[in-house]
Amino acid sequence: MDQCKADTTVVLDRAGMSASIVCAVHCALLPLVLMILPALGLAWLDSAWVDWTMVAVAAGIAFTAHRGGYATHSRCLPAGVALLGILVIITTICVLKGSASQHYIQASGALMITGSHFLNRCMCRKCVSCGN
Repeated sequence: MDQCKADTTVVLDRAGMSASIVCAVHCALLPLVLMILPALGLAWLDSAWVDWTMVAVAAGIAFTAHRGGYATHSRCLPAGVALLGILVIITTICVLKGSASQHYIQASGALMITGSHFLNRCMCRKCVSCGN
C-alpha cells in the first residue's frame, strides 16, 4: 500500500474516532441536559435529523477508513465492529425512540464505532507493508 493511502487511512481513523466520541458524548449527556435545552434554544439537538446526520457521518467515515485499513491488513474485524455499532444505533433510533434508555444504547453503539477505528489503527500499525 502506498504512503498516500496509508496517511489517508490514519486521518480517517482519527476523524472517525473523534466523530464517534462526539456522538457518544451527545447521546450520553443529552438526557441529562434535556431539561435546559429549550431554555438555551438548543432543543433541536434532540431531533431525529441530528441523530441521522451523525449516523451518516460516522458510517461514511467508517466505511472509507475501514476500506483503506482492509487494503492494508486484510482483516475485516474492524469493519465488522463498526457495522455492528452502526446497526445498534440505527436499531435504537427505530425501535426505542422516546425510551429512557435510547440515548445510552446509542452511545454504546458510538463507542463500538470508536473502538473499531482504534482496532483498525492498531492493525495498521502492526502491518509490515503500511509502515505506520
